[in-house]
Amino acid sequence: MKGTRVLPALVFGGLVSFGLVLYATEDHPSALFKEYCAKCHGEDGKADTPKGRQLMAQDMTDPEWQAEKTDADLVKVVTKGGEDMPPFGKKLTKEQIESLVKKDVRGFAKKSGK
Repeated sequence: MKGTRVLPALVFGGLVSFGLVLYATEDHPSALFKEYCAKCHGEDGKADTPKGRQLMAQDMTDPEWQAEKTDADLVKVVTKGGEDMPPFGKKLTKEQIESLVKKDVRGFAKKSGK
């Protein structure tokens, strides 16, 4: 009787642990962000790079900025460009842009702890 309870508990525990390891090792920022965005926005999202300072790129860790922008706003800017930001709609797929916004850009809000 005890054996039938232990096995499911071990399997469940193993799956939870595996999920935590996958989540904890997920790259942030992604390789896509590093390739296309980090030159201006920095790998930490703070835009403290020579090019970022020159163009006054957005600090993605700013909680006020994060709060006032919707995902749709950000997808539009990445796709079509804006002010000094070039458009990426012809270089990246819609799915890649959505991933950049949801995982990378929004990920900086989570990392800032605010």
